[in-house]
Amino acid sequence: MSKNIRVEWVDVDGGGAAHHSMASIWAERVEHSLLRELQLPPDRFPRRRVEVDFHRALRFGDCFTLSLEIAQVGATSVVYLWFARMCGEVYFSGCTVTVFVDDEGRSRTVPDALRSKVGSPLT
Repeated sequence: MSKNIRVEWVDVDGGGAAHHSMASIWAERVEHSLLRELQLPPDRFPRRRVEVDFHRALRFGDCFTLSLEIAQVGATSVVYLWFARMCGEVYFSGCTVTVFVDDEGRSRTVPDALRSKVGSPLT
């Protein structure tokens, strides 16, 4: 799944570059769009780990595409890989590991609706 995103004023630091915290926020928004398309509750997939590599600085007003793919689905976890690109260049990339939980926060088996998306193109 991919989304076009514009760096807004609220997203930048004092130097005019996108604040580092925005990378995981933008990735989470794309992930949640995918989960809503699959009619799965985003609040049932808390983060276990988030890793980000920064390659170039995005600046106020930049428009980029954030692409997210499901890399792996375990019994209770999902691993996403994501990339922010502009003009063919990668600006940041990352990995998020989430765990599917029930109402009480206990891990549960990942729903088949999500499991079926591994290895298939995400719209």
